[in-house]
Amino acid sequence: MLDEVRRLGLESQAWELDCQGYTVLSPESAASAQFIDELRRITLDTAAASADDGCDPADDDSYSTVSSPFGQVRFSPGLLFSHQIYERALMNERVLALVRYLLGESCVLNHFSSMLKGPGADYLPLHTDQNQSGGPPPYPAYAQVANATWALTDYTKDGGAICFVPGSHRLCRPPTPHEAVDVASWQPLEVPAGSVIVWHGNTWHGAFPRRDRGVRISLVEYFTRWYLVPFEPYHAMVTTDMLDRNPADFATLMGLKRLLPQAGTVAENYPLSMEAVAAERQRAAAARISLFA
Repeated sequence: MLDEVRRLGLESQAWELDCQGYTVLSPESAASAQFIDELRRITLDTAAASADDGCDPADDDSYSTVSSPFGQVRFSPGLLFSHQIYERALMNERVLALVRYLLGESCVLNHFSSMLKGPGADYLPLHTDQNQSGGPPPYPAYAQVANATWALTDYTKDGGAICFVPGSHRLCRPPTPHEAVDVASWQPLEVPAGSVIVWHGNTWHGAFPRRDRGVRISLVEYFTRWYLVPFEPYHAMVTTDMLDRNPADFATLMGLKRLLPQAGTVAENYPLSMEAVAAERQRAAAARISLFA
């Protein structure tokens, strides 16, 4: 992956991933302003269409009472299948190059979700993403999971920005309960709309409460190494049309082609029988219910 990082001029971002555990793609290097505007509009439209929890994208106060496993945000998974623009975001070559720098070329998409955050008083305590998908500490020093978040609105401290503890990925453990709420160690990451934040799964991060009016809008692309079980079983849900209109790497991200240790061979799980698809969807639905119960 170093050749790809060099080709795209991402050496400084790769260095930041190694040294501090996170990095940022500026709006200019991530995507066009038109693409970001369209991505934001479609994400809000999708949220409005699925507003079965009483949240109104036009009324930021309605987001002040929501909760999710990820704090005071409205978490909406499953977006990849709602609009083709999300496929384009997933296949962004700069974002993928940084994710694969962390996880290797055989990594898979775990979930593709939106998070809408309104005003409130809740801090999201420090945590790692590693403990959500990997094993218990001590963690391996190499990343097993990685996060790429599209900031579709400005990230500021008073706007509920994410925070990091630089270099914490090298500790290879989650924060203790005391460390998780010690805001003295929190460093807010303030970036303009259109930025993409990428981080190592071991890196300690949380979020400040949103003091400003309005809604913070973000898209989360969460990736894992191929041997971890994804939250969303894309290999059983992806359609032939989606595979046909995207580059070959899309199938790998869906978990349909896995690079095996034996001399770089490839195992293909596509196409699946309808019986296998139905069984996998039933298993995934049961897993989601237990996760949020």
